[in-house]
Amino acid sequence: MNELERMNVLRLSNAEANRITRDCLRSALVKLLNEKDLPQISVTELVAAAGVSRTAFYRNYSSKEELLEDVIASVKNLLSKVLVLWRAAETPDEKKEWMTQAFAEAGKHSVKLGWLINIGHPLLTDEQIDSIIGDENPSAVYMNTACISAIFSIIRRWIKSGKKEPPESMAALCCGIITGIREGQA
Repeated sequence: MNELERMNVLRLSNAEANRITRDCLRSALVKLLNEKDLPQISVTELVAAAGVSRTAFYRNYSSKEELLEDVIASVKNLLSKVLVLWRAAETPDEKKEWMTQAFAEAGKHSVKLGWLINIGHPLLTDEQIDSIIGDENPSAVYMNTACISAIFSIIRRWIKSGKKEPPESMAALCCGIITGIREGQA
């Protein structure tokens, strides 16, 4: 392995280490936020819960508030990406597959989502919804807004009720509701 290849491997290793550190810090913050408010959480307590050093924290974030913004953005971006792919799907089976993925991802991140739901934070902003919908005619914009709002209301209710139903069942339910909404428009 030449020097350039070795440096690229090191760069990848550092990037992966930083990603893992950020994941640990995000998870620790959400766990602590379920116990107390942000002002009551110290950086010392946060890094201990995450299992990382104080230096690692400050290498990735300048403050607890910046970490909190990253937690919120990471969850919203994840769900936004899945919805963009769902909207791009062409067949009912593809749509159901992507909807199942949305519920699976929501389930994996239910602690973070649950915390956002409990504090009344919207899971997607109007700007994110607009970016998913795009520039369409007003009727299509409102129809797609209704569908996305329905999906997020169902995800919110599913998480609050303890995720008793499997993602596949929730996906089928959502796809049926959305089909009903769209057929009602005719």
